[in-house]
This record gives sequence, structure tokens and C-alpha cells, in this order.
Amino acid sequence: MRPLFLCCLLLLSPAIASAKQEPWWSEDVNEALAQAGGNRPELEMALNKVPKDQRKGMGFLVANMPSKDLTTLKAKFLLENVALAYEARNKWEWAKKVPEELFLNDVLPYASITEKREDWRKEMMATCEPLVKEAKTLTDAVQALNMQLFKKLNVKYSTQRKKADQSPSESISTGLASCSGLSILLVDGCRSVGIPARIVGIPQWANKPGNHTWVEVWDKGWHFTGACEADPQGLDRGWFIGDAALAKKDSKMSAIYASSFKKTKTTFPMIWSPSNKDVFAENVTERYTTKSLDPTKTRVMIRVWQENPKKRAATPVTLTDLSDGKNILKGISKDEKADTNDLLTFDLPHGHEYRILAGETGAVEATIKTEKKDQLIVDLTLKDVGNVDAPKLSAEQIQQIEKAAQTYFAANEKDRKATKFDSSLNALLSSNEAAVRAAVWKAYQTSPIQDGLKADHEKKIVTHDKYQSAYTVKTVGKKPANGWGLFIAMHGGGNAPKSLNDSQWKTMQIYYKDQPDLGGYLYVALRAPNDTWNGFYDDYVCPLIVNLIKQFTLFEEVDPDKVFIMGYSHGGYGAFYLGPKMPDRFAAIHASAAAPTDGTISAKNLRNTRFTYMIGGLDTAYGRRERCEKFAAEIEALKKANPGDYSVEMELKEGRPHSGLPDRDKIKDMISYTRKPSPKHLTWEMKDSFLHDHYWLYVEKPANEEFIDAKIESGKIVVTAKGVKEFSILLDSRLVTLKDSIEVEVNGKTTSYPTKPSLEVLCRTMAMRGDPQLAGTVELKIAVP
Repeated sequence: MRPLFLCCLLLLSPAIASAKQEPWWSEDVNEALAQAGGNRPELEMALNKVPKDQRKGMGFLVANMPSKDLTTLKAKFLLENVALAYEARNKWEWAKKVPEELFLNDVLPYASITEKREDWRKEMMATCEPLVKEAKTLTDAVQALNMQLFKKLNVKYSTQRKKADQSPSESISTGLASCSGLSILLVDGCRSVGIPARIVGIPQWANKPGNHTWVEVWDKGWHFTGACEADPQGLDRGWFIGDAALAKKDSKMSAIYASSFKKTKTTFPMIWSPSNKDVFAENVTERYTTKSLDPTKTRVMIRVWQENPKKRAATPVTLTDLSDGKNILKGISKDEKADTNDLLTFDLPHGHEYRILAGETGAVEATIKTEKKDQLIVDLTLKDVGNVDAPKLSAEQIQQIEKAAQTYFAANEKDRKATKFDSSLNALLSSNEAAVRAAVWKAYQTSPIQDGLKADHEKKIVTHDKYQSAYTVKTVGKKPANGWGLFIAMHGGGNAPKSLNDSQWKTMQIYYKDQPDLGGYLYVALRAPNDTWNGFYDDYVCPLIVNLIKQFTLFEEVDPDKVFIMGYSHGGYGAFYLGPKMPDRFAAIHASAAAPTDGTISAKNLRNTRFTYMIGGLDTAYGRRERCEKFAAEIEALKKANPGDYSVEMELKEGRPHSGLPDRDKIKDMISYTRKPSPKHLTWEMKDSFLHDHYWLYVEKPANEEFIDAKIESGKIVVTAKGVKEFSILLDSRLVTLKDSIEVEVNGKTTSYPTKPSLEVLCRTMAMRGDPQLAGTVELKIAVP
């Protein structure tokens, strides 16, 4: 009997062995194994060794695995990944509630897109579990991870990352990642604690250059968030919502895709690997386009740059609707910490003109008009940050500069011309212009040459030649960090008895309403120097006003870029005269109940300065309304020919006479403007023989009707000159990068000029202009061909 039993046993054993080896997996898995080549034994080992309750997961991975993974991934890697994924699913309450289909496709996979394959799950689980232990819901857990994971791993956004699709270890090793790298990290972090997560992206924005990647997580439906951009208010928020709303479902490059490990009919377009067809996706565009842009609005996107080195700057930005001056929008531009596609964005109604101010002091200004188009990108450059990385001057170096400048300012004109500055000081100027400029300004402020101005200031008078004006001063609000603003107000009257002009001056002392909540300023009511028609608009008025401004910048800590001038009637004529003659001295100018005087000014000179004027519809005496409308027509022609320039507006108040115009709140409209001391395009039509300067242009012998148009573009200066025979261009690092030389084209002829900064030029032009922002460091003497 024993031999018979053995025989039967031997006969049964092949059948038993055959049953044990019968594969449990599907035909899809067999098809994948057929593509694995020499790596097939590794995959079969993983399939055979996986615990029975995890088989579905392993089968899913092998069946949907990209072709490269089929030939390279090892059994140990796959078994550990699957085991840890199921461990998380069984540990967290939110993970237990995730439908199996979502677990397989959006928790279990070891990769999202084309990143390097690595064993990330164990370490990520250990890192993330403490971060989510207090979370009550899946969404709470996602928020906790997005707020804390990147800080814990010390990874931030940077365009300096090595590649777009970095794996977790690659991002952690450098601390830098793209939006894709950050999204991979967050997806893996979520998956490590059982949260379904996937990569979402758009290969090319429909409305602007660039692409973006973000994350979707599942909590009773799909919700999005920006990786490393957690919004405290929750999911489905992000800077890219507006741009995503413009995506196009039927456009391969401008549709929005969500990654899928499971094979689909759609592939995920990746700009870093355009030929790759192994990453599958779903087209989820419709989820993001339900809130499309209002067709009556333009999306305005603003980038602010700093120079040397050129990089994005985070700085305050203010937009003011010029139609009423009341609709003021504010925001902070994005720096290099933000995604390159993350721009400060405003949706603005069509047909409106806006003034944009950027920088802590509003030093950069632009004017835009929202035409009937979907979007507008505005780039601004903070030229005043040019020396941001320059080495600081030592106390000894500052002392040397101040001493040299003080000696220069104290000398007479003949000795100044003979002054020779130490070459080492010129070198300091080249390496740190801003600090040297500040030291020279301090020397100028404390120089004995200011004694006369100081004596006048103490008496509250300003003088020039035989002319003298008294003034009153009122302090409004608190002094801003960069110094007081200065409002100069000029009264009505004119060719009238002294008593009437005095009465008008007294009225002007309280005429414009105080605006203490809009920034501190000094309000100066200026008495005309005489009682004639042209008290505020004659040749002597320009130097008189310059001396007044100098008093307050020298002795009252006034910011020279926040000086304003305004007036009514007689004073309005003064503003109409002074604004176009000296636009480089003011942040903004306003004239009420006045008009231009023929032959004394040119509208062309207002290219870079805010200028407004108000006239009553019934104010026709002396041709006031007619002259104002003629000036407005000139301005409109200039605006049409020079888009973005000439921020000049006429306010016609129909039914109003000469008196009683609604302008007492004008300070509110003006105060947000900041002077642009270094614009790159100047137009100067001379109307006199006594004003020698216009921003960075200087003419030794100006004459009526002489003309210069100068534009800096692409490191070259292009000039059109008429009538003038010679002039100077005063440059500094705010205008151009000061290399060895610069080309200047004058009336079609190009000449190269050296551009070595000179302390002598800085001191000389500081003395000439009496303004720290209008002094240059390089002088180019130009002979007009």
C-alpha cells in the first residue's frame, strides 16, 4: 500500500505545482510584462510576492506603468511603495474614505510625471505625519502640509533650479524648485498620508507667455491649490485663477491638464519633454473656465524689476483712475520668491486711463489706457535700486567725499573750475553712486553758500534779484519716511490794490482742504512778489520758485520728488506758466480758472509730468476757455503720437463761471504722484533765454524756439535738435549702465562718448540744480551737426 500511495502522490504533485504558479493578474498586466524585456523577472517577482490584499494595487501599477519604468524598476522598490501606500490608507480616517479608484490612481503611484524615480514614500511619510496629526479633515491636512512642508524641507521657488521636473531629493538637495518641482513635492507629501493628489498644469497661458503647474487634491471632489502658496482662507484660491479662466479646452497648449497614472486617451504636454507620450492626463479645462473674464474689462498684469542685478522686486504699486482720481487700487508686486507667471493683477474697465506708481516712494510712474483687449502686461523698472548690491561706504570714505564736496561748494567759480578730485573718489562714485550722491547732498546742505537761503527761510520770505515774496507754512499730517511733501499754493488777484492781493493770499492760506490721512506735507501759501498782472508768471518767477523749493529741501526735510504747485486765477496762470517751463521740478501741477499765455510755454515739455487744469464753461473772459481748449487739443495730439506719455487733463466744468470751481480737494488728487527725475525720453521746446536745464539736458545759451528731443533706448541716445548748436547730456546710473562709452545719434550722425563718472560733475551739477535727484555724474558735451 505504501508504494501505491507514493505513486498517487507523485501523480498529483505536478497538478498541485501548476495550480500554485497560475498567475493571478489580468491580461493588461501580461501585456505590460511583454514589454519589460530583461526586467520582466523583477516585475513578476513583485507580482508574486505582493500580499493578497495589495494585489489590485500592484497589478494597477504594472498595467499602467510608463514604458521606461517597465524596463528599469525593481521588485523591492515596487513592493515597498505599495506596502507603504496601503499602510497610510489603513491608518488615516480620511484615507479610509477615499474611493478605491482614486486611491489607485492618485495615492498609490510612485511618480506623477517625468521626475526621477526614487524611494521617497517612507521618508516623506515620516516628515508629513507630524504635520497632519491634528488635522480633522482631509482639507485641513492639505492646508497643514502646504503651509509647513516646504519650510521644514527648506525648499523654495526659484528660476535657478537645475531642472523643471525635479524629484523630491533633487529639490531638497538644492533647496530650489520650479512650480513643477514644488508641485511634485506637495503631491508626494499628500500621497504619503493617504490623500489623493495630482499634478495640474497648462503648457502655455492663453493670454500671456509662460506656463504653470499646480496641485489638485480630492476631498469629496477635486480642489486646487498652489504648491508652496497656501491660502489661509482655504483651497480653490490662487493668483492664477484669472489666467486659468482664459484657458482653451480645444487648444493643445492652452488647455489645462490633470495628470493620471492610469492610461487615458490624452497625454500631458510638458514643455521640458515635448516628445514624451508616457504621461497621461485628463483635460480639466472646464472646471477652471466657469468664471471667465468680464468682457467689459481688461486684465492688467504688472511686473516691477530692479536693475543691477536685474530681478523681480516686491514693492508697493498704486493705480489711480485718472477719470476721477478717486478709484485707487493698491497691491504688492511679486519678487523672485513667486512663480514667474505670478503677476500683480487688476481687472479694469475698458476705456479708462490709469496712473501706475511703483516703489516705496512711488519713484517709477507709468500711464496706461485700458483699450478693448483681454489683457495688458506692464513692466516697470526701479532704476533707483541700481546699486542694491554695491558695497557700503565706510565712515572714512564718506568723510573724504563730504570734505572734498564741501571744499568745492565753498570755493568761488574760478577755483571750482580748477578743482581736481582724487581719482579714488571717482572710483567710489562708479561703484556706489547712491551713497556718494547722498554724501555730496549732505555737504551741499551744510555748505556756507546756503546762509542766504537760510536767513530768508527763517523770515519766511523767498528772494531772487530784486523780487521778494512772503509765505506762510502749515504742517499737515505726519512726516513720511522719505520726507515731507511740499504743496505751493498761489493766490488770485494780480493787477489790483495791495489790500486785495493780501486778502486773496489770506484766503489761499486755507483754500485747499487738508488731507492728513493721505501722507504728511507742508502747505505753503505764497504771496506774489508784486501787485501786477504777471506777478506769478514772468521771467523772475522761475528762479524765485526754485529758491523756494531749495529752502524746503535744504532746511525742512522735504522730499524733492514730492513737490507740487497749484493756484487759482492769478495763481492758476502761474501754475500754467511754471509747469511747462520747469516740469522737472514737480510731481504734479494744477491750474484753476486760468489759461496758457501765448508764446511763453510749450505743451511738448509736459511729456513726463502730471498736469491738470480746471476751467468753467462760462469763463470766456480774456479767451480763457478758448485757450484751454486749444491747449487740450495740442495735448490730445501729443498723446496720440506718444502713447503712455503726457498725463495732462483738462477739466471743463460746464455752467460754471470764473469763480467757485470745485477744486478745493485737489490735494487729494495730486498727492499720490511722484516726480520722475530721470525719464528716458525728453522733449524740450525752449521759450526763453534764462532756463538752461530740462531734466538731464543742459544748454549754455538757450533761445526761443530751440528744440531738443532726446531718447535713451537700447543703451543708445537718439537726439533730434533744431536751432540749438551745442548742449550737454548729464547721465548717471539711473539712466544707463555706465560702461566705457555710449553712442549718441544727433540728427542722424552717431558719435561715441566716454562715460566715466566724475565727482566734479556731480558736485557741479548739484550746485547748478540744487537738487540731489537732478545732478548727473557724467557730462557729454554735444556739438549739433
